[in-house]
Amino acid sequence: TRSFAEMTTQLSDARELVHRSVVQVEGARANLQTILDNLTAGVIVFDRNGAIDTVNPGATRILKLPLSAYKGRRLDEVAGLGGFAQLVWQRFELHAESPEAGERDHWQDSFDLQFAATPDGRERDSITLLVRGAAMPQGARLMVFDDITELVSAQRVEAWSEVARRLAHEIKNPLTPIQLSAERLQQKLGGKLAGADQGMLERS
Repeated sequence: TRSFAEMTTQLSDARELVHRSVVQVEGARANLQTILDNLTAGVIVFDRNGAIDTVNPGATRILKLPLSAYKGRRLDEVAGLGGFAQLVWQRFELHAESPEAGERDHWQDSFDLQFAATPDGRERDSITLLVRGAAMPQGARLMVFDDITELVSAQRVEAWSEVARRLAHEIKNPLTPIQLSAERLQQKLGGKLAGADQGMLERS
């Protein structure tokens, strides 16, 4: 009877420990889901077979596609993401086989994503994504990405502004001595020419 009572107590303690562990896991999962839901970046977790396991609202917002409907399916099955999925998967494989310097834990790369036209014929804009990928336990893979289209566009505008400024400077440099020479000619020849020659000098 004493042994049975001890065994019952041990089972009760074990059951209580399991219950506490489940509560802790559920709490951690809820916290993680809250964080994912409020991230502006897109997050997609792939299982060991490459199928979509977890998607946050940020991923749906950035890609403007109903990714939650594709859980359990591969990314290349999502309409318009076939090429992008292939490039991302190649990057995962390259990182697994031969990570570059500084890429021991994760890789980072940018991708230009071209969207196909919508069924009503409207063309969708292309976007530039900054993507980070990392391996997770049990063969899962994590992809975090953000839309950097506006940043890249601003950098291009800045670069073109600098080109225009330098070009204007290079054009202006020879124009100044030409203008000064023309003014000197006008001062020296202004009183010596008449008629059509005088008009040509002034126009010049």
